[in-house]
Amino acid sequence: METLKNKKGFTLIELLAVIVVLAVVIAIGTTAIFPMVNNIRKGAFVNEANIFVGIASDALTTYEIGGLKEPTEMNGDFQKGTNKYCLSLKYLAENGLIDKDIKYFTGEKPEYEGKIIIDTKNDGTTSRYEYTITMHNESYYINNITGTVENDDVNDYESTGNFACTSSDVQ
Repeated sequence: METLKNKKGFTLIELLAVIVVLAVVIAIGTTAIFPMVNNIRKGAFVNEANIFVGIASDALTTYEIGGLKEPTEMNGDFQKGTNKYCLSLKYLAENGLIDKDIKYFTGEKPEYEGKIIIDTKNDGTTSRYEYTITMHNESYYINNITGTVENDDVNDYESTGNFACTSSDVQ
């Protein structure tokens, strides 16, 4: 019979110590990574919101030169006032202006909902536009942000808020 003294290997205590050390390292690593991932996702949402504002600006220009048709009836996707317009993300997607599949903006629970209010400011010689966006995706929302959207403007999504265009948006 062979004795155990000549066997090489690790004891159970040594293996358990290595497992405990690895568990501690993994726990510390994951707590540091989750906030970074959340900030990256917020940053992507902010970029999308700012891109959608740019698309709405292009849509208004296209509309004003007659290249984009006004809906036959004013609804939650398009509203026009004297100096204001309200365009929903759904309206922009349906007109092929957003480079995402239309399914993200339609249906019973769309992944994206939102509206962009464009206020035309005219001082007699020049016109400028002021953009206000309200939108959400499955994780985040922004509410009535005028100008460039920043990470600090983003909140965790709650299923509250009006994401459709209304006549009061363009008055």
